[in-house]
Amino acid sequence: MTPSSGRAAVPVGRSAVLLDRVARLADDLRQAGDETLEPVLDAVAAALTEPLRVAVVGVVKAGKSTLVNALIGRDVAPTAVGECTSMVTWYCFGEPSSLTVHLRDGHTLSRPLPGDRVPADVGVPAEQVARLEVRIKAPALRQMTLIDTPGLSTLTRANDAATRLALLGDASSRASTSEADAVLFAFRDAERESDIGFLRAFRDAGGGVGGVVNALGVLTQADLFGSGPWSGEDPFALAAAEARRLAERHPGELVDVVPVSGLLAQTAQTGALNEADARALAALRDLDPALLQVWEQAGLPGTVRPAEVRRLFDLLGPYGVTAGRNHAGDGLAALWPWVAATSGLSGVEAAIRDRLVQRSGVLKVARTMARLEAATAPGRSAGDHGRARELIEAARVDPVLHPLRELAMLHQISREHPASPLRSDLERLVSAADDRERVGLAPGVAGTELAAAAQRLAGQARARAASPEHPVEADAARVLVRSYHLVAGRAR
Repeated sequence: MTPSSGRAAVPVGRSAVLLDRVARLADDLRQAGDETLEPVLDAVAAALTEPLRVAVVGVVKAGKSTLVNALIGRDVAPTAVGECTSMVTWYCFGEPSSLTVHLRDGHTLSRPLPGDRVPADVGVPAEQVARLEVRIKAPALRQMTLIDTPGLSTLTRANDAATRLALLGDASSRASTSEADAVLFAFRDAERESDIGFLRAFRDAGGGVGGVVNALGVLTQADLFGSGPWSGEDPFALAAAEARRLAERHPGELVDVVPVSGLLAQTAQTGALNEADARALAALRDLDPALLQVWEQAGLPGTVRPAEVRRLFDLLGPYGVTAGRNHAGDGLAALWPWVAATSGLSGVEAAIRDRLVQRSGVLKVARTMARLEAATAPGRSAGDHGRARELIEAARVDPVLHPLRELAMLHQISREHPASPLRSDLERLVSAADDRERVGLAPGVAGTELAAAAQRLAGQARARAASPEHPVEADAARVLVRSYHLVAGRAR
């Protein structure tokens, strides 16, 4: 069962055309009469009409649920010391707020959602639960469904297995592939070999196809980088440098990496701070940092109670308390904007928007094509699926699906020759809202001028293909030639 009240906004432009083409392919496959494909086609039809499904993944205590709360703007996902997320949980747009428990035997149970927060006990053993579905009225969930996961390399094998099943699928079932269109991978600090291994497995399991990279890395604890807030170093600058290194080292697995303090972001976005917090923080302004580090032994100014300081550390962490003291003197009106801006959440939201949501049509179609190809691969089940494979191949070479090739080539050239000038051409093609923007023209330019500009760019790309500076440029240039010819044809 899929969320019924979290429909995406009606797609426009290329996304609408892409999704329509794959929906027609699914209809053609139904009419071909291959009944063994019905479960897959049902799942495909539902996924194409929903918002982009974005899973939040990472090792235990990487700050996944904290990041989910910050992105939703509600303190809805449980966060605590130790493993607190034991079940895959989907956060979808809907009202009134509700919680549905999807059991492994196919049944569903409705549960209350007290205070718009997922309860620690849903009344069913975790091993019987396939996933939880939380519906909540949050603007961010209009554009994407967030999937919170128990995490990888957890202390509980069942939790790790639940994450892998949801995101890598069950290789023994043709109807079961990744439930996510894209991934936010939460890193605490440097990557581990197992992290990259998981990302490669996700890319190969239907989440990505043909070189399309649909995983965004997030350094979730940027405020803790370096030697801590007492050293005088800027942990966010160190985290930004680490993010760049991660992105450069793993362009085949990560479309980008961005730093954020999940704790500061959650505190800012959920409205946890109040005026009393600001007053208590301001009262610590003159305390020597060395004494603030050991405040429980050194004592506090007479106007501040220990409970207030503990709350500040819980909400802001050591860096937020130390640096935030200088922004609390004018009360919450000054403190809250500093916390929000410092957290780095706006950078994460921009990356999600530009790298994932704006490309949702391509990402959904990539996953759908991978799912259909896997379901009809020789030897996967009884029957040869010959007619189905013919229909899928016809769709694969349809010019309408050429954006899949553009995005795949962008990721390939970013990995193999990032300095190529063709990379910026592919970036523009992938990110543009319409054909005029695709060729670098202003809105409203006449169709004849658009066609001429596209033909000129096609000629330049053809020349580049004839004398590439790097082997991958030849393939990239040929993709560009095809892209510009298609623009010219539409302009005419």
